[in-house]
Amino acid sequence: MRPLAGRGEPAGGHRSGDRRHRRGHRALVLTGLPLSPVHAGGEQIRADPARQPGQAAAHRRRPGGRPAQAGQGFGKPLQGTGIRPAIAQVRPIRPQELGPYVTVMRRTFGQGVPDAAAVERIRAAIELERTIAAFDDGNVVGTAGANTYQMTVPGGSLPTAGVTMVTVLTTHRRRGILTSLMRHQLDDVHNRGEPLAALYASEAPIYGRFGYGIAIFAGDLQIPRSRADFLKPAQIGGQFRFVDAEHAVTAFMQVWERVRPGQPGMLNPPAREWRAELADPEDHRHGGSPHYRVVYEVDGTADGFALYRIRDNHHDGDFASTLMLEQLVAATADAYEALWRYCLGVDLTARVSADNRPVDEPLPFLLKDARAARMLVSDAVWLRLVDVEAALAGRSYASVGRLVVEVADTFCPWNAGRYEISYSPQGSHCQRTTAPADLELDVDVLAALYLGGNRFSTLHQARRVNELAPGAIARADAMFRTDRAPWSPSHF
Repeated sequence: MRPLAGRGEPAGGHRSGDRRHRRGHRALVLTGLPLSPVHAGGEQIRADPARQPGQAAAHRRRPGGRPAQAGQGFGKPLQGTGIRPAIAQVRPIRPQELGPYVTVMRRTFGQGVPDAAAVERIRAAIELERTIAAFDDGNVVGTAGANTYQMTVPGGSLPTAGVTMVTVLTTHRRRGILTSLMRHQLDDVHNRGEPLAALYASEAPIYGRFGYGIAIFAGDLQIPRSRADFLKPAQIGGQFRFVDAEHAVTAFMQVWERVRPGQPGMLNPPAREWRAELADPEDHRHGGSPHYRVVYEVDGTADGFALYRIRDNHHDGDFASTLMLEQLVAATADAYEALWRYCLGVDLTARVSADNRPVDEPLPFLLKDARAARMLVSDAVWLRLVDVEAALAGRSYASVGRLVVEVADTFCPWNAGRYEISYSPQGSHCQRTTAPADLELDVDVLAALYLGGNRFSTLHQARRVNELAPGAIARADAMFRTDRAPWSPSHF
């Protein structure tokens, strides 16, 4: 979900001509706008001191229990910035500070100062107690937040922090503020017992140093209607129905919860986020129409839904509008095909543009011309294993086996160590061990592999995984394999 009024295009955010690039709007650090700090209110704020990078270095352990130096890792050391320490301090915001907080966030996204209604929409959608800010002399200069979710993992689901609203003002760049925000946030996630954290990143180089890895790739589809003939005749046994926003919340959530248990990477946004998403204020439309909300029903049961806008591209009487598909989620194969037939059949449109689609999208195989569905694939969800042992124990595996992995984690040193993963018909198990390691890797690499969207052999070829025991890479690939590519249709 995208509960916030901060959805404009970030500086340099477009990756293709018609692409909205909503991914990454919540985990953004922009440094291209000459902004000033925003005061949090009348009283002077004394913030709790934020722990600075390297403070816990003396307590870090290398895998196997050996002491480590700050910045030590297998694939890439966590390097210092060589800049002066942060002057800001980090703490949760107070209810009356949400206005300055939202102002900094929106201005950093290039959207200007929010009105009172926009602030209240955000207040209704977020978890205020998980919203933190960096303060300099009482002024908000950086922001971050998190949503509480369950993420579907192979064989189950795990508590997950959905990281969002990360910004730092240009006036305060290169002072360690982002590191302080990440330090505060990941400590909080760990203390809450959430094994996972996830985010969309606006810039790929930012979050790897904090232990995040690309766990989910997604694609943006561009489909011209003139080439979108289906291979087989339609066999649609259900009905399409337009619904208002309130009915959409109920119907969409019903479909979502039918799909979620079998789709690795999927989250469970609460009703308040759906309401915020479907409220559809004008400043979220970016030149498009209001939302169209369509439900596909069979015998009165919602089996799928589509959420879209129409962007008017009429020129000289040529009706060439674009259907901007924001969501298409289906609980059955019939509903999936029916909804795509619907979207590709809307009158007075020339093309369908859909972002954040799964990389194993079946649509090309439904069309006579598979090339009509052009997909541009890029990173989507970055995952962080905040508790490696709980994360590895909390998923199932595709084959019976045993694997010992040595994990380096410089930013969350409680994770550093050696883990034995075993899987049998009785279930999965993970525990710390001193047994010889089969593989060694950094925690961001393990995060990239965790949901099954990447292969150990691929990361080994990229020299991100070290094989210490012959055959361990093949064994790891077999154990971590999943039937479906991970996908997260949420925008948070």
